[in-house]
Parts: sequence; C-alpha cells; structure tokens
Amino acid sequence: MARSIRALAAVALCLLLTLRTGASLAQELDAAVLRQAEALVRSGQAEQAWRLLAPLERRHAGRSDFDYLLGVAALESGRPNRATFVLERVIAANPGHLAARLEMARAYFELRDFERAEREFTFILGAAPSAEIRALGQLYLARIREVVQPASAGSFSGYAELALGRDTNVAAAASQSSVFIPGLGTEFVPDPMLQRRPDDFVALGAGLEYSHAPSADLGVLAGVELRQRWYSELDPFDSRSADLQAGLVHRLDERNRMQYSARYNYYELDNSPYRETPSLGAQWTRRASLRTRFALGAEAHRIRYATEATKASSSNLIAGSAGVTHVLHPATLTTVGGLLYFGYDRAVAGRPDGDRRILGASLGLQRRLLERAEGYLRFSLADSDYRTPNPDFGMTRRDRQLDAALGVDWEFARGWLLRPQIARTSNRSNVPLNEYDRTETSLTLRRVWD
Repeated sequence: MARSIRALAAVALCLLLTLRTGASLAQELDAAVLRQAEALVRSGQAEQAWRLLAPLERRHAGRSDFDYLLGVAALESGRPNRATFVLERVIAANPGHLAARLEMARAYFELRDFERAEREFTFILGAAPSAEIRALGQLYLARIREVVQPASAGSFSGYAELALGRDTNVAAAASQSSVFIPGLGTEFVPDPMLQRRPDDFVALGAGLEYSHAPSADLGVLAGVELRQRWYSELDPFDSRSADLQAGLVHRLDERNRMQYSARYNYYELDNSPYRETPSLGAQWTRRASLRTRFALGAEAHRIRYATEATKASSSNLIAGSAGVTHVLHPATLTTVGGLLYFGYDRAVAGRPDGDRRILGASLGLQRRLLERAEGYLRFSLADSDYRTPNPDFGMTRRDRQLDAALGVDWEFARGWLLRPQIARTSNRSNVPLNEYDRTETSLTLRRVWD
C-alpha cells in the first residue's frame, strides 16, 4: 500500500513530463501497451506492469517513454537496483528529464545509497520543478538527513514569545451561579472570584533546548521552558510555570526509533506554589513510508498539589497512547494526525471522587495556506470515569471534555512568527459543579532561533 501511494504521487504528475518531452515510440511498439503499463502502476499493480514490459526491453531499450515506465515499474515492484540501470538510459539521453531523475533518486534511496540520492534530489530542487515534485524532493531530503545524522558537537535552539488574548471563563467555573448539593441539603454559591468571569491577559514565554548526537544512532537533548501570564483584573489567577526536560533518542534502524524522556513541571498560582509534576515517558516510532509514521507511547506522572484546598486532588497517573501521522498532500504539506490514549489516575490523598479511568482521542489537520503560512485545526475528546460515589452529590462522577483549536502560523520574516488562535473547551459532567465552557482567543508573536 505504501508503494502504491508513492507511485500515485510521483507517477501521476511526473509522467506528464515524460509524455511531453519523451521521444515518440516506434510503430512496432503498440501505444496501448504503454497505456496499460501506466494504468497498472497507477493502480498499485507494479509487478504486473513489470512483467508486461520486461520481455520487451531488448527490442525497445533506448526509447525514453518505454525506459521511463520500465524504470518506474522496476522500482515500484521492489527492483530498485534494476531501476537505476534502466533510468540511467533516460538520463543519459536527456539530462534534464526531471521525472526520471526523481525516480532515480528514489531508487538510490531504496538502495540506501544516500549520497547519490541526496545529489539527485538536490539537482531536482535546483531545476525549478513543479510544486508537487519540489515537495516530494524536500520530504526525501529531510528523511535522508534524519537517517544519516552525523555525530555533532551539540547545538542550541530557542524561542521567546509575547501573547495577548481574552479568556471568557478564567476560573473554569460552572455556568450556573449556584449549585444545589444534596449531601448538604443546601444551595452552594461560589465565591465571586470563583464564578464565571471573563478577562484580558498578557503572557510571556521562552524556551531553550540543547541537542547532541554522539553517534548516528544516538541523540541526547535537554531543555527548559518558562511561562508567565497576567490577567488584567483577576490577579489571583496570574500564573507562572517552569518545565525542565531531558531525553534520549535511540535509532534502532532506518525505520524505527525509541525516545526516553524525563520531565518536571512546576506551576504557581497567585505567586504561590500550586502544583508540581515529575514524569517519565517512552515512545516507539516507526516510519511506515515517507508520508506515514506510527507511534506507541507510555507515560507515568506524579501529580502533587500544594495548597490545602487542592491537596486532595493529588494523584499518580499512568497513561498509554497510539497514534499515526500521514502527509495527505506533499505540495501543500497537508498533514493529518490521530491519537488514541488511555490512562488510570490513582487518587493518593483522599480525592472525594476516588480513582478515575481516562479514555480519549485527538485529531489534527495542518495545511500550508501560503508559502510561509500554515493553518491548523485540532480536536480532542476525553472521557473521565471516576470510581467512587461523591458523598456530596450521591453519584459517581463522569466528565466528557471536548477541546478544539483553530489557528494560523505565519512566518512573516525569517525567524519571526505570528499566530492568531481561538481555542474552545467544553466540559460536560453529571456533577453540575464541574460543568463549564471556556473560550480563549489570542495573538502570539514568537521569535525562533535555530
């Protein structure tokens, strides 16, 4: 299936170049044979196309239309070495034949001759190709550099950003101004500061990451991120956070890699310690094809709240995930990604609702809108099923939270990005006190250093 997708991407566009610039066939070669071979390659039946054309090679070798299709059929049917010999005839007769050079580069890639593959892809990109061919070439070059990553002395990258925005529900408060609590037999009216109130905010963020590759198969990284948010009127919700992380990347082979990570998050609210979360994680990633990547991950979090009002919410969370990312259209870098995750959150400090089981899914779509602008749309849905009946409400709590975000990343100058975004959270719960809606709009200016 992966080969048929690549064939469809390359042949569908590149064959047009061949048909326009290639020499006409001799009369003894029926044009219907080429049409049949082309149709077989397009439909993912490259082996049948090879068997159709290979017996004719002795008579028609040297004719670029025939050689090009024969080379494509050889490559897509798992004969990259044979493909290089056939395509070499096309390139020798016409060095500017970009379609043949693209297939030749892909054949070198399959043979793990990355030096010659990179040379061919570089030639193609320098020849002002179509957007589709350029995108395919860039994808392959990125893959080559990922596979053949040399040892390095280490490098730093970082960012700094400023954001302005508005939050419609700063406290994530229930939409109801009061909630009846059956266990207490009374109507509960939250403190005015904890009721639903909108406010404007300003936020600053900065991050620094160091990466080092001691060998082609091993990489280490470490990073720190700092964030601060100030609200215009609701000062008690001003927040500050710090993230420290370290990781080890182990390339198992050209398709598989493992990443191990350790992380520590510290969060302050109203200038006082609020929560800290150390965590460990591991992720296995497999590149199924140039466009498709699969991942399996596992994480463990130790979540501890610091204030007397929130200490009971402390827990230990173990979670697992499975995801896939696929490039739908290389020319526009249209990418879709999906993730399924599950976890068990064990209450360790007497949380009234007890332990909880978490099931969730997320879906994201990203697409290049302009040369330097990409739009994105993301959704996630999480179901939290608690295990202990809440004594105040006399029921077992269950929440369903939907998150959505829509935004654009625009690089208006080298290293400068502008991101307008709107994000929406909707939490539905059978316990009215935990049901809320929240919308946040923001405009972020980011400076990136590589």
